[in-house]
Amino acid sequence: MQTLSDMIRERIRLMPEEERAAEEMQKERLDVCLACDHLNAGTCGLCGCYVELRAAKERMHCPCVPAKW
Repeated sequence: MQTLSDMIRERIRLMPEEERAAEEMQKERLDVCLACDHLNAGTCGLCGCYVELRAAKERMHCPCVPAKW
């Protein structure tokens, strides 16, 4: 049985390359999320997304106002 983390990573792997942010950008975004007070067990307390998946999508942004990334 797959864990939630495995399923998220698989979804990112299957994401079309043109929709996926560069790995370095993903890492920078996740570093910001990991330091954020709104982070709750891998999800954003503002919008409910899985931050790892949100950070992987090229055209996404942080839901904070103002956005942190």
